[in-house]
Amino acid sequence: MHAPATLDEASALLRELASAQRTIGITGGDVPSGPAAVPVDDVVSTRALDGIVDYVAADQIVTVQAGMPVARLQAELRKERQRLAIDPPAPERTTIGGAVASASYGPLRTRYGTARDVIVGMTIVRADGTLARGGGKVVKNVAGFDVPKLMVGTYGTLAMVGTITFRLHPLPETWTEIVFPGCDPDAIRTLCNDMTQAHLEPSRVYAVYDGGAYACAVRFEGFPAGVASQRSTLLSFAQRESREDISLEDEHEAARTRGELQVKITAPASMCGSMHAHAIAPLFDVLTGAGAVFYPAVGAAFVSGDCGDAARVLTVLSQARTWAERAGGTLVTTQAPASIRTAFDAWGTPPPAFALMKALKDRFDPQHRLNPGGFVGGI
Repeated sequence: MHAPATLDEASALLRELASAQRTIGITGGDVPSGPAAVPVDDVVSTRALDGIVDYVAADQIVTVQAGMPVARLQAELRKERQRLAIDPPAPERTTIGGAVASASYGPLRTRYGTARDVIVGMTIVRADGTLARGGGKVVKNVAGFDVPKLMVGTYGTLAMVGTITFRLHPLPETWTEIVFPGCDPDAIRTLCNDMTQAHLEPSRVYAVYDGGAYACAVRFEGFPAGVASQRSTLLSFAQRESREDISLEDEHEAARTRGELQVKITAPASMCGSMHAHAIAPLFDVLTGAGAVFYPAVGAAFVSGDCGDAARVLTVLSQARTWAERAGGTLVTTQAPASIRTAFDAWGTPPPAFALMKALKDRFDPQHRLNPGGFVGGI
């Protein structure tokens, strides 16, 4: 395990490993994790790169090293009543670089998008040790090839992320979260459609499944008058039982992170009912101690739990992936035990842009030494 403390050290280390033709796994912790965790000669951790490089609160811009945990960065930003508008699960142990490399997100994606939408610039270390920079420190810098956004979701297979510059958002003056228990998928979809028609702008919409029904949470943030108005409008047409609290938050977090198997499913947001019937419910039923959460506004669901009968789990995973891909979506096992990982490809069918992805791999990592075979299609 190598843990360089500076980018210059990281550059020298990767240059040395390149000379020795060593394969490398990049991680933010002690061991590689996620679907890109494949056998490698050496592991390079960003855990010692864990500080803020530059923070100008007046400009709402921060540059942070990749190994800093998300929760610690957010705590620093709160001192200036600001935040980074990405909310991956387990923020205490998820690093900034890990959240970017895995394109991880939470329910704030409803309003703020993903890491791609808040990244301004980035410093990377290529497989041969070359330091490269993309973007800048101002939001208006958009000229040229957008290397920073390219790195999002590549799981360290193109380069090691060193520092990231983000644009920030102010903390809201107030917020309210309304929970609607006892929902079925059709009711959730209707609620989302009605909010769109009413021009409401929730910051978060998520629904936690308990094996029988969903509890759907809707959050509004902003100035007090606006929040009160949106809340009133929602309740005027929702016409169903509701409560206002954040008690669902712990259930949401557990549904994302519990168990040895964690699955991400995507499909068009309009296919809410079908996603439940063909993917969410079957996986929930076959796993032990299962949890499931659905982000209806963006068409993404996460199911997790333990694999009691691996053969049954594999059958259901295959059926759910077949449905997801036919619907125009994906099914990815973001974490899996060996019994599943060796028999079920984590990524599924490569996308139409696979030829371009291979070309980028060849350009950034010509010798294929970064997480070799750990990304979609074996690249």
